[in-house]
Amino acid sequence: MKKFQEDICIRKDDFLVVQTKEVEFNNPTVFVTFPSPGIVGPIIARQMIESLQLEEIGFFKSNMLSPVTIFIDNVLKHPYLIYANKEGTMILITIEYPVPQEGYLVLAEGLLNWIEKHVDAKTIVCLDGIPVKLRPEKPVVITAAEKEVVEELKQYGAELYDHGVVLGLSGAFMSEALLREIVGIVLMTPATSELPDPEAAVTLINVINDYYSVSIETAPLLEQATKIKEQLAMVAEKQQSIQQPLVPPPRKYREGFT
Repeated sequence: MKKFQEDICIRKDDFLVVQTKEVEFNNPTVFVTFPSPGIVGPIIARQMIESLQLEEIGFFKSNMLSPVTIFIDNVLKHPYLIYANKEGTMILITIEYPVPQEGYLVLAEGLLNWIEKHVDAKTIVCLDGIPVKLRPEKPVVITAAEKEVVEELKQYGAELYDHGVVLGLSGAFMSEALLREIVGIVLMTPATSELPDPEAAVTLINVINDYYSVSIETAPLLEQATKIKEQLAMVAEKQQSIQQPLVPPPRKYREGFT
């Protein structure tokens, strides 16, 4: 049976974080991804893991989370994982399965407790999608954060709204961040609500790359976006051909049946 050191496990009520690998953290930025419109979060997470060579360092569990296990390439994995880079300057928290609404605050509080006690991170960034039927042609990234950070993000193409509401898991994380010495940031972009949207993911990745001076690869996602568009065009063409109105036969043929 696998064993973990007690000093790298933290329990808060019914929430448990298990750190399976020791890492010397160096004032890291914490990114959080979760199921969202266009599957934007999980798409970005996979690119970050591959491009930045992030290593799995732990997982978390709770009675408030769905009791599920996922498999990727036929390999069983926890749906709630924690990754970090070798330098200890970046942490990625991935949520691969939807969290019940009643578990939002439990999850946010539990993870931020672990971050405060074991990580000492100063910033947490949620990557989210805004559901739309048709994404704008011009890339749009909307941000909500503390004033100083917002002004910096404006220089990297992020747009600001005068007021609004941050909902879902992003809202829960930001609510908890406001109670602590941790800066909360939400980066959101319009994404198709019914299909994977790699282009929306690229929009967010471009801001992350510029603002945090990292190199998350985007070419594979743009290729996927092109393929998806081609597939959708083929489907639309087939549907259009099926829905074509029947053309009545010439009059001389019709008269023969009268």
